[in-house]
Amino acid sequence: MLQYLTDALKARTDFSAWQVMKAVKRSHQLFLIHEETESVRRVDTVKYYVTVHQKREDGGGRGPSTGVLGESSFVFLEGDDIAPKLDLAAEMASRVSNQPWLLPGPDQRFMGAEIKDNSIVANPDKVIEKVKEEILHTVGGLDGVRLSSSELFADYTEYELVNSLGLKVSSADTDMLFDFVLLTGEGHGEVESSGFKTCRFYKDLHVGETLRKYAQYARDSLTAALPENGKADVVFADEALDTLFNSFIAHAGGSSAYQGWSRFEKDRPVIDAPEGELLTMFSNPQLPGMMRSGAFDDSGLARKRVEVIRENIFKKRTLDKRYSDYLGQEATGAFANVEVEAGAKKMDELLSEGTYLLLRFSTFEPNPVTGNFSGEIRTGYRIEGGKRIPIKGGSVSGVIQDAFRRAWFSSEKVTRSAYRGPAGIKLLGLDLAGE
Repeated sequence: MLQYLTDALKARTDFSAWQVMKAVKRSHQLFLIHEETESVRRVDTVKYYVTVHQKREDGGGRGPSTGVLGESSFVFLEGDDIAPKLDLAAEMASRVSNQPWLLPGPDQRFMGAEIKDNSIVANPDKVIEKVKEEILHTVGGLDGVRLSSSELFADYTEYELVNSLGLKVSSADTDMLFDFVLLTGEGHGEVESSGFKTCRFYKDLHVGETLRKYAQYARDSLTAALPENGKADVVFADEALDTLFNSFIAHAGGSSAYQGWSRFEKDRPVIDAPEGELLTMFSNPQLPGMMRSGAFDDSGLARKRVEVIRENIFKKRTLDKRYSDYLGQEATGAFANVEVEAGAKKMDELLSEGTYLLLRFSTFEPNPVTGNFSGEIRTGYRIEGGKRIPIKGGSVSGVIQDAFRRAWFSSEKVTRSAYRGPAGIKLLGLDLAGE
């Protein structure tokens, strides 16, 4: 089928370039309602992701490029008729006028990353059954907490990418998804604690540890109070780390530079007048078992580890092939896993009297342009007398570039799905709203 598609694309004279990504996925799935199996499924899919380019000498273009580039993408399934899909793609591309850029070619050096769990490849049913046993065993021992529902996916996907410049690359990965809801309390006082975890390897799922942690969140929520209004020092940990650096990622990328709103300039500070520890951050696609690891991106570009920020100084942009061509800078691949260097203080030192430890939010997504953030607190603690007093509700807000002026990074490190770095990051003087 891949040959059928490439032959059809080669026969078209109205496309200047094209790419096909074949993805063959095998998904084993388990669904639990309470502690009973609702269903066990296997879902197999084969999809072809096709992208076509249509270079037109219509005038326009920017910099050294001439003309404009029309682009269109579609998904092809076995059994489809390719001719009408290509006709529609050509029509859609004719209505797009982007600055031209070139697809990646075959002359690249690919750095592998270990992202395939052989136990999932060879015996997915056994892995699913083992996780089910761990779920039931753990839930059976939880004090005052019960399982409402759970979903588990163990997927294995093989990729093959080819393009009109002669590039041929392939890879394979596994990923696991564990989604669950725990309940505690009774009647109108019943509360839930939902969790969601993704990883490449079974060993990183840590079913028992994860369920026990979220069970404690559920129990603590029964007595949790609103935070106090005012300024406070905050330590971000656990789920809060997953999106904390998204504004840095946006300003380090190619889109923000091309569109003219990136604050980052090479060899210049990313945070003005810092008073705390200095941030060092990498984009790393080579970390084993992490969700944004891989040898190449969706366009077949070889991905590289990039030192983005060194002790608060911006060093290098992360650029996919499009923005590499647009900006005339080295292509590295878009931002991969966030890797942050640890600090000097232990977590216990960061959790000083009166500090808030915030772990989970309803949503927490710093604005990529302005850096403004405001998150409704789902799980947090106030440190009082050396104890953790549960809080929930209310919000924390601030501006990333101001908050990181007084930042402290724990010496302990943690690995999450796409983040490796300090287990806790303390930002001073944020705005808390609650009582």
